[in-house]
Amino acid sequence: MSSTTAMNLPAGFSQDQKVSTKPVLDRHTIAQRICSGELLFIYHSLVINASAWSAKHPGGVLAILHFVGRDATDEVEAYHSTEAIARLRRYAIGRVEYDDEIGWAALTPPIALGLIRHPNGVRGDWKREGAVRLAGGVDDRADGIVKLRAEELEPMPSELDLRMERRRSKAYHGLKDKLMEAGLFEWPGPLIGYGKDLARYSALGGSAFGLFFL
Repeated sequence: MSSTTAMNLPAGFSQDQKVSTKPVLDRHTIAQRICSGELLFIYHSLVINASAWSAKHPGGVLAILHFVGRDATDEVEAYHSTEAIARLRRYAIGRVEYDDEIGWAALTPPIALGLIRHPNGVRGDWKREGAVRLAGGVDDRADGIVKLRAEELEPMPSELDLRMERRRSKAYHGLKDKLMEAGLFEWPGPLIGYGKDLARYSALGGSAFGLFFL
């Protein structure tokens, strides 16, 4: 296994913002904090806490819930502006040791276990989402409150090749870098696409209106 390393972060993150001052959070600590109700996901080697703003996320809270405990780097960069990505750093609570060959081995989001936060607002209290019982090893109390343990977020054995997935992720980032260098992520201005036609027809309509009433 290669030595752990932090991936290069995108524009908007200076060298001193690359998490060097953030504490390293081990896997068990991250899992425990998720069990207590925090919405944590990985962005490059940063641990992002989305708890404060998930309800206001333009893409909806489900987009956050399904990436809790997982590496959301590719999805964050695919659907967010450079400015939005740069704002993520204020919600970084730590960093992980990020293996460059396999990345971050995902934890299981509680929602994938059929669990949502209990409406009583107590930290660490969960409830079943309807009749879903995908988490067979998670115990229910008589009052319907479910208590998650860190080890229950560990995924079942899988044949997924993490090294192959990591190579695909790197290839995606390489392609995006090329598109950005070509200027395809820059706003071309208000007259792109139908903008020129709208401007032309508006000018013609204005001229016709002027000629008719003058």
